[in-house]
Amino acid sequence: MPPDDLLHGLPPILPDGQIRALILGSFPSVQSLERQQYYAHPQNWFWRVLQHCEVIEDAQAPYDDRVKQVQAHQIAIWDLYQQVRREGSGDDKIQDPVPNKIEDLLAARGPCPILLNGRRLREFRQTFPNLKTDPIPLPSTSPRPLHWNTEESRAAAFTEWQTALQRSR
Repeated sequence: MPPDDLLHGLPPILPDGQIRALILGSFPSVQSLERQQYYAHPQNWFWRVLQHCEVIEDAQAPYDDRVKQVQAHQIAIWDLYQQVRREGSGDDKIQDPVPNKIEDLLAARGPCPILLNGRRLREFRQTFPNLKTDPIPLPSTSPRPLHWNTEESRAAAFTEWQTALQRSR
């Protein structure tokens, strides 16, 4: 996909009522956009992380079932950007990003902890300089980072996610 094409992200996954935690990625992968599902690439660890953290029962369950379980836990899922120009799926290829309206969401449904999928703290602060919050940077669930390659590093990443989700209860 040429970087001249403007890509539009996915709508947020929102629970009814108050949000207990907001998980923010950067922007959906090519496969996620094609399937219109968050974290659709089979090698992405996101749904396995949520299963490990007992937010969902089965990472292989149909997407709609996983979404309902996330919503039942009062967790929202969204991305930093609503549209970008990008070739491929890599965050390093993002150009001309337009932020989502995170401030509006938090004003209406927050406040709540923000969990950054991918430790994008600097990017978050640059994108939302007026948002007074301390987001929690977490290991990316993308298959690219090496922390999913060994049992020991996976356990450490799982623990970080589990601790962050437990703090938001």
